[in-house]
Amino acid sequence: MISKQAQNQTPSLILKQITIIHLALVAGQILFGIVVFAIGKQQPLNPKNDALIYVMPAIAVGCFLVSMLLPKNMIGNIKNDQPLLAKLKLYQAAFIIRMALLEGPSLFGIVCFLLTNNVVFISISAALVLYAIYQRPTRQKIEDDLNLGYEEKAEFEGTDKAY
Repeated sequence: MISKQAQNQTPSLILKQITIIHLALVAGQILFGIVVFAIGKQQPLNPKNDALIYVMPAIAVGCFLVSMLLPKNMIGNIKNDQPLLAKLKLYQAAFIIRMALLEGPSLFGIVCFLLTNNVVFISISAALVLYAIYQRPTRQKIEDDLNLGYEEKAEFEGTDKAY
C-alpha cells in the first residue's frame, strides 16, 4: 500500500526533500566536528607511528573520486523518455549516494582527530564538508544535470499538481 505522501509527490516537494537531506547531512558533520574539536586533547598522541595518517587520506581521496563518478554515471543512465517525477527520484538516489560517499570519510576523519588530535584529519574532514556544501542541490543544478527539456523545466518550476 502506497502512503498518501508518496502519492502526492510534486517536483517542488522532491526538491525540498533533497535540500533537507543535504542540510541534515552537512549539519551533522559540522556539529560533530565542532564537538570533537572542542573536547580535543591538547597534545597529539605519537603521530610518527600512526597508520591512520596514511589510511584516512587514502579513503578520503578514494571516496571523493567515487562520489564524482558514480552519481554522474547513475544520472547519465536516466532515460529522457521517463516522466519527470521518476527522473527526480533517480536523481535523489544518486544525490544521497554522493553525499554518503562524502560523509563517510568526513566522519572517519573527525573520529581519527578525536583519537589522535592530529589536525590533518580534521582539515581533510573540513575540506570534504566544504565540497559537500558546494554540492548543495538547486533547481538549476538539477535541471542541468538531468538535461530537462522546456516542458519539463516548466513543470519543475511552477505547477504543484500531484502525480
